[in-house]
Amino acid sequence: MPNKEQLFLITSNKSDIKLSLDYEYELDRNEEYELGLKYFSVYNSIRNINENNNQMKISTDNGATFKTISLLPGSYEYVDINEYLSEYGGSANGKNNIEFEGNLNLNKIKLILRNKSQVDFNVANSLNTLLGFDKQIYTQSTLAPYKANIENDIDVINIHCNLINGGFFNKHKRQIIYSIPTFTVPIGYRIIEKQFQTTYLPLNSFMIKNINLEIKDGKNRFIDFGNEEIVIQLHLNQKN
Repeated sequence: MPNKEQLFLITSNKSDIKLSLDYEYELDRNEEYELGLKYFSVYNSIRNINENNNQMKISTDNGATFKTISLLPGSYEYVDINEYLSEYGGSANGKNNIEFEGNLNLNKIKLILRNKSQVDFNVANSLNTLLGFDKQIYTQSTLAPYKANIENDIDVINIHCNLINGGFFNKHKRQIIYSIPTFTVPIGYRIIEKQFQTTYLPLNSFMIKNINLEIKDGKNRFIDFGNEEIVIQLHLNQKN
């Protein structure tokens, strides 16, 4: 390669990025090289609710009939779920028949039921875990027995890269080139991560043809950014 360093600017709307370069970069085998992440940006639209955890049943006639509510995949706080429920659960005297109320001190959510309403979390793909409730029917207002997990355990963004050696997550060896907390900005705002001083890891090959990047959470699951464009800049550097 004629230059001692190279920038790779990569864009995608998926967290599993596979890029095949137009031609193969061959590096000097008598030198040592390292790779670092210079820039990462995407709108914080992480989908904490998807087809696997978006359902509940509600009744507004004291359990005589139930209606299945399926939230569209997206980024939700519990107040957003309330807005969704207001359309289906109805209201009286300006108050929704079914709503959730946060308790910041306990990090728990309270289910508020009015006018003979009921909620059934004992359904497939239930919302219960995110909100801290058991898989059962609730017939009266109840404070969730467990802490809320509305973020669905997506508390870290790990950027994996096939070109590097090194990197661990807990006890597991991972090719993680960079890691940041998930909610550095509110939902709907752009995450912009630009390092003041880039951390480099050793390159594992003298031939570069394919760049594979995986953006995963702490449970090694791909993060769904809702089709938003992801921008990543990598810096290849020859060690002195």
